[in-house]
Parts: sequence; C-alpha cells; structure tokens
Amino acid sequence: MLSRLISAARSPLGRLVTGALGLTAVALIVRGIGFQAIAQSIAGAARLFPLVLALEGARLACTILALRALYACPVPGGPLVRAGLIGYAVMGLVPAGRAVAEVARAALLARYVGAGRAAVAAVRIQVASLLANAFISIPAAAAAWLSIVAGAPTWLALAIAGNFVLTLAVGLVVLSVSARAGLGSWAGRVFRAKAFGDQVESVLEREPLWPFAAIAWEILGRLLQVVQYAVLLACVGGVPTLRLSLVSVGIHLVGAAVGDLLPAQLGSTEGNFTLAASALALPVASAVAIALLAHLAQLVWVIAGSLVSLWPVPAPTGAVPDGNVRSVKAVEGDPVP
Repeated sequence: MLSRLISAARSPLGRLVTGALGLTAVALIVRGIGFQAIAQSIAGAARLFPLVLALEGARLACTILALRALYACPVPGGPLVRAGLIGYAVMGLVPAGRAVAEVARAALLARYVGAGRAAVAAVRIQVASLLANAFISIPAAAAAWLSIVAGAPTWLALAIAGNFVLTLAVGLVVLSVSARAGLGSWAGRVFRAKAFGDQVESVLEREPLWPFAAIAWEILGRLLQVVQYAVLLACVGGVPTLRLSLVSVGIHLVGAAVGDLLPAQLGSTEGNFTLAASALALPVASAVAIALLAHLAQLVWVIAGSLVSLWPVPAPTGAVPDGNVRSVKAVEGDPVP
C-alpha cells in the first residue's frame, strides 16, 4: 500500500497534486497568521541570508564528500559536483526525493565508477543520512525536553525522540539488508540484468559493514544545519542559542518526516514551526518565517542544480571499475548503443 502511494506521488500527476497541496498549506498558514506579520519577520533577514545560503551549500558539499568516500575510487571533481547539484535539485522537486535523488546521482556517475559501485553507494548514502539524522535527534530531543519548562509543548520532545527511533531503526535495517550475501543476484533477477547483479555482488563482497567516513560527513552536515538554524533564528529576531538551534533542527526533522511525500516538505515544515513556535520563544509569524527562509535557501540551490544539468559531461577516460555502464542503461530502460 505504501509503495503504491509513493509511486502515485512520483507520477507527473502525483507531483502536481502534492506540489499543489504543499503550496496550498503554505498559503493557508500565511493567510491565517497574516502576510504582513510574516513579512515583518523576514524583513531583517537580508543581511544574514547569504550566510544561510552558504551553509546550505556547505551541507550539500558534505553529502557530495560522503558519496565520494563511498565510491572508494577516484571520481572526477566536475562530474561529482554536477551529479551532487542535480541530485539536490531532484530532491527538492519530487516527493520522497532523497531516494530518487540518489538514483539520479548513481545513473550520472556510473560511467566513472561502474554500475555496481554506483548502485551500492546509492543505498549506503541513505544509511549514512538516516544514521546522521538519528545522531542529531538525540541532542535535539534533549533540548526540546529542557525547553518544556520555558513553555515548549511536550509532544515536540516526544516527536523528535520518535524520529530518532525511526531513523535509527530504518538505517540499521537498510544497512543489514545491504550487507546480506546474494543481494546482487537478487538485484540482477529483479532488473533482468545479470551483469549488473554480478557487479553489485562483487562490490558488496569488498565493502566494510559500516561506512564510517560517509556517516562522519553526513553528521558534519547535520552540525552545520544547527549553525544554519542559529543564523535563521537571528534572521527573524530570535535568540540564536545552542538549545534553541537544536530545537529548530528537531522541528525541521519532524516536519520533514511527516511531509516526506510533499516536494521539499513544503507546507509540512511550515505547519510544524507554527505548532511549535512556543518552543523557540517566538511569535508564530517569526517561527513560520524560519521555515520559509529555509525553503528559500533550498530553492536557490535547486535552481542552481537545475541549471547545472546543462553543464557538458566529460567522457570518462580509462577503464571503468566493476564493469561498464551498459547494465545501468539496461536497468533504466534506455537504449544501449
């Protein structure tokens, strides 16, 4: 049932419907709070907003470096950055975007690292991201719990703790499944591409269980997000303390989890910041302004990723590790020359 819902959400009509729902939710929230009140909260953000953009770019760089660590072989810098930016754009434009983004990055980079290596990295980067989310959820839940005495709702601390349990459990399950013998053979049967399955199996046999380097890069990205939300708090006139920054990240994580089927979680994070404004000691308008500014920063990088797709792709030189790219094209259903 869930897989059908995700497939429907990713279809052209589904993307249109979920995008419209997200925009409608934002419009209703802004209308309910008052456009003028929100505009006043955002008005002072111009001076600090370039720093918000830079920190979002630094977070993207951490994901790209995590992906490079998973490839365990040299990857040209230009194509790697190009794939990272395009993946970011995909993640911001489609429902359940993280998984789709990693598939897109794998398809773009398979010509340089081999189809098997790219496919395994696409799965293991998801593990690193989930475990990094679980890591940052621990101090975020503690900060939300400490904020209860200051008027924060109890449900927020419980929701962030629930996000920790969920992301940790899913991350460990995916890690366990990806390490099982025979996974490559199964993938080969599913995609009707035996060569691709053999490549996946060959890569998995040489992979360590824990992708520590990728996890470390993703955790650094979450720590940069804490700094980013401190800047966002300052943008709307809030107090950029460590506790409130962690609470802000926790609010974002819960909103992102709830609204995963909405493109860029549009409307879901705004709604969560509306409900949890008291946890940040901010008026509701200022709390919603944080989510809107965060989405604006994401939009700038989504546009950059969309434009960079026009960047010419250099042809790979030398032998491609783990086999050639023909198996990836077969999986995608593209014609193979």
